[in-house]
Amino acid sequence: MNFRTSLFTGILIILTTFSYSQARIGNFNLSAYKFNKLNKETIKKFTSKKTTFILPDLYSESEFNDIISEVWDVTPYQLVMQKDFNVSLINEEDGIGQFKNVGISKVKSNGTIINYSFHILDFHVVNSFRKKVKKGKAAWSSSKIGTIYFTPDIELRKQAGAFSKDIKGELINFKLGYLKNLLQFVNNSIKNEISTNLYDNFVKPELKNLRKTTLYIDKKFLENSYDPFLVSFKKPLKTEKMMKNYTYDYKVVEYKELENMILGSQKEDFYYLMYNQINSNKIITIINGKTGDIIYQKHTLVSYNIKPKDLKQLDKEIRKAK
Repeated sequence: MNFRTSLFTGILIILTTFSYSQARIGNFNLSAYKFNKLNKETIKKFTSKKTTFILPDLYSESEFNDIISEVWDVTPYQLVMQKDFNVSLINEEDGIGQFKNVGISKVKSNGTIINYSFHILDFHVVNSFRKKVKKGKAAWSSSKIGTIYFTPDIELRKQAGAFSKDIKGELINFKLGYLKNLLQFVNNSIKNEISTNLYDNFVKPELKNLRKTTLYIDKKFLENSYDPFLVSFKKPLKTEKMMKNYTYDYKVVEYKELENMILGSQKEDFYYLMYNQINSNKIITIINGKTGDIIYQKHTLVSYNIKPKDLKQLDKEIRKAK
């Protein structure tokens, strides 16, 4: 899988950070912790007109349409593939769901440059079109609704700072099944005017269902073990050691098995683990694969991989859930 992204290099000390998959619903800047809840006026504008989805050619137009048409009912929509997009297709106050690769560079007071790279599906309202568009800037100003973040694999992370804009790698959870659930989550959050900050910890009563049902875990999330200091792969723990503190039923599966469940006509609720990383922030979530609802979220600062203690904490919360 190849795609283009903005990466930064510099002659000073450089730290490179990546953003990984999770939905954040509200008003915020991509590289900031500060978070404000959904703006009611922005919601009113977003829901009063159609939403234009601008998506990459990682899947076909018909494959994207199949999942969007099934779960997106908060507004009418049109789908435009990224390669076919033209600004003339949208108007002021239109709602947008746009896939973007965004690079942000910040210089700290000690001269350190921090580079942020985001691979996102960004939801916003078009405020006005800019008369002059600077290089790297959007053609319009906007008001934020929310963002879905996607996770680069280790190969993609290793290329941070590359001079070429053509880089190789994979977004390990830009998958049709995961995308369907995340679109369900965004759609329902907008309809119900519910804001969600991915740095918050929470447990919903539904988590108690895992006492009697299987937790599914994508094998790739366990295998994608990352050394943040060497920016390289490191040997992952064996599944038995990783799961030693999880006392309930679980199943480590290939993604395709999960996709068949998510895209199929599952009548019963089922649950899977999603691993997310926002720079040095690790986020573990449990998602209902039928409804797309996030029923558990745990944020850990300065941690880069799933660890046995994450499953131990989850086990504890399942036991306590009421």
